[in-house]
Amino acid sequence: MLGRTTLAAAVLMMAGSAMPAIAAGQPDLVVKFSTSNGRVHLRNEGSKNSKPTLVTIVCQKIAGRGSCPDPDPKLVKKYENPAYPNAATVKFGAIKAGKNKNHLLKFWPALAFAPGQYQFTLIADVSNTNAESNEGNNTTVVIKTVP
Repeated sequence: MLGRTTLAAAVLMMAGSAMPAIAAGQPDLVVKFSTSNGRVHLRNEGSKNSKPTLVTIVCQKIAGRGSCPDPDPKLVKKYENPAYPNAATVKFGAIKAGKNKNHLLKFWPALAFAPGQYQFTLIADVSNTNAESNEGNNTTVVIKTVP
């Protein structure tokens, strides 16, 4: 199941931990997310091509009743990864320096969000496959409000 609070807390703790020094001449992966259509945008802002990488997405309901919606198991199967059991995992191929790739979550259109606020925490290069010029900008938090 995606979106459990315990993993979100662990992700936020990792994001707040001490960050390595910035090194020049490396890839630099930065992730963005659109809650309107479920688009994951990964950009390599570094000066070197990246290796293939993973992005995780964790949902947490932060206001309102209930929890994050559970996606259809058939649609979410390709996003499951045993190393990240409470997150959706998106695989990205290598990205050239200065370029980006996008991925539309296949299960997103079928989700029914109840009224409230949802926090999505995304981590680029979650498995640290890339030695990046800036490891401190890999986490993005996006809020979705449903009236």
